[in-house]
Amino acid sequence: MASPAPIIRVPRPGRSAYNPNRPLGSNALVAAAVKHFAAAEKNLPAELRTDVDLASITTEGAAAEYIRKVTEAIHKGGGRKVKRAG
Repeated sequence: MASPAPIIRVPRPGRSAYNPNRPLGSNALVAAAVKHFAAAEKNLPAELRTDVDLASITTEGAAAEYIRKVTEAIHKGGGRKVKRAG
């Protein structure tokens, strides 16, 4: 029997890790996430799309709100349909 995986302690992020007022241009990772969510949103049925203008997403807070809306829409749409063998 395999031994359990070791527990890896992850420190809590500092208070400055998320700043809803920080310009999106200062966080390449969040900006990239917005682009990925925009691409995913294009695959949703029209009635589930947010119609958010990506140019209006200029802060981390606006990005978080957009990502939340698209995530909810994906869940409402049932996610990706996977073709199962058999």
